[in-house]
Amino acid sequence: IGRKLNIRTESETIEGNLTAVNEATVTLQWKTREPKPIGKGKVTVQKEAIVPYKNIVEAKVMITFN
Repeated sequence: IGRKLNIRTESETIEGNLTAVNEATVTLQWKTREPKPIGKGKVTVQKEAIVPYKNIVEAKVMITFN
């Protein structure tokens, strides 16, 4: 928990911080920039994905050097 993961499923690839784990799923959170619903510009949005272990094809710990 607290590490950055890159998880690949059959349909998508998700990169985010691991926030929770249980016996059936993992939970990732990340921030992304999306267009505003009204007007021009973008806004930063906090996203979350709960991925079941059975859907994970590949998972890697992303190492960052500061």
